[in-house]
Amino acid sequence: MRQLADEMGMGVMTLYGYVRDKQELYEAVTALAFEEIPARPTTNGPWHERVGDAVRELHAICQHHPNLLTIALTDDKLKPGLFQRRELILTALRDAGFSSENALHVLGVLTSYAIGFAVAQESPALRQLPLEIRHKRAEGFPGLSADAANYAAHLDPAAFEYGLSLIIRGLRADL
Repeated sequence: MRQLADEMGMGVMTLYGYVRDKQELYEAVTALAFEEIPARPTTNGPWHERVGDAVRELHAICQHHPNLLTIALTDDKLKPGLFQRRELILTALRDAGFSSENALHVLGVLTSYAIGFAVAQESPALRQLPLEIRHKRAEGFPGLSADAANYAAHLDPAAFEYGLSLIIRGLRADL
């Protein structure tokens, strides 16, 4: 809290005039981040489009606020903002005809995909991997070495969309 107060040019006690503790600050920051891209609760449209939209929104939030992931995933307090898109996804899956158990499994797959892809996109190690392979380890990884110049494509927006479309097509076929 001291570091934040210093960054904002105020005293720690002034900061505590706005929030009770670090937990309340985290909750406020999480709520603000999730409000940037408001969840669009709707029962209109095909279930797979509703699911795709909610997953894209979750991914976009994670991309715009990579530090939010660290807070949200390592803190033991639940953040209501994290539930909006999950609720939209779960509702759409149940509307589509998935059983409660399978809908929950799919919810895990989809949220893990959105969050995991965003984490990978922010990973300095994964961004440096092509150089590492090309210069230091080419002999052990001929496939990766051959594609090192284009390796970043596996984390670009088109790759995210392609992966999401694969998942959704698989889900549609599973019904």
